[in-house]
Amino acid sequence: GVPAALFMVISRTLLKTEALRGFPPNEILFRVNNILCPDNDACMFVTIFCGILNIETGELQFANAGHNPPLVCTSEHGFDFIQMPKGFVVGTMENTKFESKKLILKPNDVIFTYTDGVTEAMNLEAKLFSGERLKQSLSNLEGKDITNIIHEIRAGIKAFAQKMPQSDDITMLALKYNGKGT
Repeated sequence: GVPAALFMVISRTLLKTEALRGFPPNEILFRVNNILCPDNDACMFVTIFCGILNIETGELQFANAGHNPPLVCTSEHGFDFIQMPKGFVVGTMENTKFESKKLILKPNDVIFTYTDGVTEAMNLEAKLFSGERLKQSLSNLEGKDITNIIHEIRAGIKAFAQKMPQSDDITMLALKYNGKGT
């Protein structure tokens, strides 16, 4: 609804503002959380995967606030979930601490992030698309163009759900690290 949409817009604006100030991901989440909490009588919250990629070195610093773990595709291991702390959601409890981690991407590595509407898409038999099905679907698309990956996963979700109405947003982002200076 409208209140949730406004909360999301405010959250995105605050995230961008704090990121532009040069803070690491855990500090960005901490600061945004503490700004949102005091006036949040409705107890709204947002889940966030906050990542900062150094395009020169491939270093991805990230922190998690209750969001589904992204997947990374490397030439050595294919697609797999990024190992990270679950973290607590943003917006409900002041002074929540978040932990930053880092990952070094190599040229041609791909990061795939998504909302829970992807893994929680349901079919007519009340089965979920699931994280494992997502990982398998992505593994079948290894080496494809990232635009193609998004379209194929979306088509796979639609085929899985059949005529079951969509119950949550389905948002995906794929990022391919080209390497330094490319």
